Parts: sequence; structure tokens; C-alpha cells
Amino acid sequence: MVTITRRLAQQLRTVLRRAFGNIRGEGPAIGFIAGVEGLIVRSTYGDIAIECRLPGERTTETLWLPFDFLADVAGKNDEPVELEATGDGQISVQWRTGNVPHAVTYDAVVPFEADKFPVLPKAFTANVGLLQALHEASEVTDSDSSRFAVSCLQLCPDGTINATDGRQMLSQSGFNFPWQESILVPRNKVFASPELPQNKPAAIAQSGEWAVLSAGRWTVYLRINTGSYPDVSRHIPNPESAKARCQLSKDDIRFLIETLPQLPCNDEVNSPVTIDLNGHVAIRAKAADQIKPTEVILTNSQWTGEPVRININRKYLARAIRLGLNDLSLYGEESALLCQGFGRKMVWMPLDKGSALPPAEDVIRIESPTGEIAAPIPQLVTPREVPTMTEPTIATNGNTTSNGQAKTDTTNPKAFRRKVALQDIAALIEDAEKLRTAAHNLMCQASGVVKGLKQHRRQNRAVQQTIAQLRTLKSLGV
Repeated sequence: MVTITRRLAQQLRTVLRRAFGNIRGEGPAIGFIAGVEGLIVRSTYGDIAIECRLPGERTTETLWLPFDFLADVAGKNDEPVELEATGDGQISVQWRTGNVPHAVTYDAVVPFEADKFPVLPKAFTANVGLLQALHEASEVTDSDSSRFAVSCLQLCPDGTINATDGRQMLSQSGFNFPWQESILVPRNKVFASPELPQNKPAAIAQSGEWAVLSAGRWTVYLRINTGSYPDVSRHIPNPESAKARCQLSKDDIRFLIETLPQLPCNDEVNSPVTIDLNGHVAIRAKAADQIKPTEVILTNSQWTGEPVRININRKYLARAIRLGLNDLSLYGEESALLCQGFGRKMVWMPLDKGSALPPAEDVIRIESPTGEIAAPIPQLVTPREVPTMTEPTIATNGNTTSNGQAKTDTTNPKAFRRKVALQDIAALIEDAEKLRTAAHNLMCQASGVVKGLKQHRRQNRAVQQTIAQLRTLKSLGV
């Protein structure tokens, strides 16, 4: 006889339903394998297998029951559930609901490949935050695509987790995987299951054609996919080549998480909002029946570079800021934008540039509350390569050669002076660009100081008014 609790049955049902998704038909069988090392509960469905290990020596016995029995016995208490084979291909299950006893007989259902369950690896590699990263990656995948295996997660040997649905891409780094080549594993909702210890490191290993994830007493086996996967690394732009970069403050991110879903919108598919970096960081939205657009000013965020205005899907922006990605790089109206931070990079394409909302005087303006100012990002200017000057060498025919370059007539001093002047102009342009960048950064910093001083002045006025009122009350003898 095998004894479990109603609480364990509830946990098994929750985890298996998350892992297996929409189960059609009777569902997979549940195996209970008891022995000297404890009790192992396991089940397999498609490309995923789940195992729960409970320590404590037990009498050796193996029982297989239908999936539906978990719904019958599941509960929120630790009342025992007794499973016992009757010897005629059936299993008797007994439990109590309050004072009412129950006894139900189920047909034993032994899977066809019960003896081919994945082998538990002996060595695992621990990773902090792995469950959350796998869950976030699963949210970006697409199960309907047929061109690439974008319903899978790509786990790279350098510790990177990539996921994409063809419209957005999320890359998360900083993990440690024990394999030499990238593998693909199916996305799954089980990674976010509260029954798995989310606040503790999870461990990962490989067992043949399975990637094995261990979290507490739970083990998740993910069958490795052999399909092709897009080269996502070449779609991640270089922040140094961005036209503009924006640093979102922590206070503005919290404000935007609450405000962004409330902005007006008619298009539920694309959910457009306009990001405008020009003087300040503005986000605009407008419904079709709305006369005035709504404009959100992020007063604590900073930006640098060229003025840029793009139209994007707010759902992607919401996901990025929810993940804490506060460094936004914009490359133009028709180029993918990059949002990064904390070892994560998210890339997505903007919407039609013609639908971006321009600034207007008659807008419904909302400003984020004054808080901690984000640190400004210095614009990264790529130095222009200026040819080095070399002393001309007299050739035998009276011409000059320099570093294998084309010959120049030294008898023409005007041509030589023109060459020197062009090089001086290039250097001056480079210095001017650096000066412009420095001036813009100083303006951003000055703006933050002015905001802080204004806030201090408002507080000082409030204190003075309170003191004046107290003096008035004192003079009246109150």
C-alpha cells in the first residue's frame, strides 16, 4: 500500500496541469513508485515529463492510476490517501472528506513506455533565477509558427537564454549550462508554478535527449528539439550606434507600469504608443474618438543623442520595463529598438512611422511625480579616422610617395596645403561633435538640478506658510 496526502494530490494536479497544458482525453497515467529511497511520483505527456521525489523508506511497490483520480482526492489538508492494489488490475483508493469516508476503485493504467522514463542525472549545475528566466522566455515564444522552432527556448553554452516569436526577442545572460552546443527545449508554464521553490536556485543537467531541471523535490524533463532556430544574436543592435539613448529612472518605471495600460487605445492588436525624445521623454497615445492626445512626461528620466520619435507596441514596452530594462536605445523610425538592463536584452520592431503622434499644444498632459533623477547617458561618438600625416618622400621622377599612396607632385604647394586643410577640418568637426554632446549632457544635468531646487522651494514655502499660521494662532491666544 502507498500512502500520500490530499495536499500532495492537489500539488501534483496543479503542477501537472501547468506542465501538460490542455490535456485531451483521459490524460496521462500517474505512477507511484515506492522503495527504500522513498516515494517517486512521475508522469509523461508529449515532450515533457514530471517527477516528484519524497524521501523516507517505504515498502517496495509500484502503482499506476489514471490522471482523473487526482481531482477526486485533492484537498488542502494533510489527511491521508491510501492507494492499494486489489490484485485484479484495479486499485482501491480510500480517503476522508471531513467525517465522511470515501472508497473508490480505479482501473490500473500502465503506460506503454513506463520503463523508458528519462534517467535522472547524477550531476547538476545550479543557477540563481533560472526558473524566472525560463518563465519570462516562455512568454515571448510563438506556438503557431512553422518556419522556425520559435515555440522553443534556446539555451546556449555561454549561459544565454534566447526566445522570440518573430516580432519580439528576449535574450537573458549570466547562467551556466553544462553543454557545448546550443539546445532547444519546449516552452512551458510549469516554470512559474508556485509549487516549485521560486526563491531558491534551480539546477540543470542533460540526460540523453532530455534537458533536466531540478527545483526542490520537483524534477522537470524537457525533450530537446532538433528544429532550426533563427540567429538572434545578429538582430541585437549595438548601443553605441544608436541615434538616441534613454535612461528610465526607477520612479518613472513604477509610474509607467501603472499608467501605460490605462492610456487610450482602439487597436488591441498593436496597442500603439509614441515615444518622443525631444527636449524631454514623452509617451503619447490617442483613441480614435479622442480629440486631444494623452501625453505622459517622464520627468525623472534622461536621454541623449538626436531627437527621435517612433511608434511602438505598448505591450512590448510594458514587458521590458516590468523586467527592469531601463536603458532604451533608438535607431530610427524603421529600425528595431533595444531595451536592456540586468543581463537582459529585448528587441522589437516599431510600428508604422506615419502613425506616430507629433507634439501638440492641446494635449492631456500627465507628469510623473518628482523622484530620483536617472543618471544621464553620455552619447557615444565613434571617432572619425583621420589619415596620419607623413613626410613626403622624393621619388626618382620628382614625384612623392607616402605609405604606398598615390603619388603627389611636391612642386604644387597649393595641393599640399589643401590636403592639410581638409584634415584640419575633419578634426575640428570631431571636436565640435564632442563639444555638442558634452553641452547636451550638461543641460540634462542642469535640468535635474533645477527640478530638485524647485521641489525644495515648494517645500520651503509650505514650511513658511505653516510657521505663519502657527504665529497667527499664537497671537489669537489659541
